[in-house]
Amino acid sequence: MTLPVELAVLEGIPCRLHLRDGFALEIVLEPDLRGVMSVFEKVWALLRIGLEEVEEIGDFAEADFGFGLFRSAKFGSLPSLAYADALLVRRDLEDGVHVTPQALEAFAYLLESMAVVAGNRLGLTSERAATFGNRVAYLVSGEAIGGRDPFARAVFPIGGLESREPGWCRGKPLDAEDWRRASPHLAEVYEQFRAWERDPTLFAKERQHWYRARQFESQLRTADA
Repeated sequence: MTLPVELAVLEGIPCRLHLRDGFALEIVLEPDLRGVMSVFEKVWALLRIGLEEVEEIGDFAEADFGFGLFRSAKFGSLPSLAYADALLVRRDLEDGVHVTPQALEAFAYLLESMAVVAGNRLGLTSERAATFGNRVAYLVSGEAIGGRDPFARAVFPIGGLESREPGWCRGKPLDAEDWRRASPHLAEVYEQFRAWERDPTLFAKERQHWYRARQFESQLRTADA
């Protein structure tokens, strides 16, 4: 059976076929995705290592997320995890050699949702945790995902990483040692968010200052052109 292009990610996954009677006969494909849960658990375990200098974030809990085959699935206020992203991560990242752009993006989306939950567990409000998730995903993977405020992905001077580009674990996203090396810096990122949580006016001021600086840089480039 030839799968549509959007379902190519299911190649090699055991599936059941069902025929559904109705106005028109339908073929229902039911993939066996039970083994994919281990990918979610593995990414969470890496995030747990990355945040260990902040506080223990606990075990992966399915109840904290909504699960769908693709990212387009929405589950109200729950962060979503896509099986298709987990399948890409398993196929292209687990060997630590073939890091494809598509798999790296999929990894970033998984990480963003998980970091939102971790941020909530660490005491951030829902709004701040959402920005924290986007920031962590960007700094670790180097992938600018989602449509959030660009300020969420701004890179600030962080203990020795002032000149280092985002993508701290980009070369080996599933390597625990890279995550352990990033842990002190992720702790500083978290502390930055805690400071904004304690004083929302500080967040507003820093955001405004950042945008003004970007505007000034843009004007300088235009003048030099």
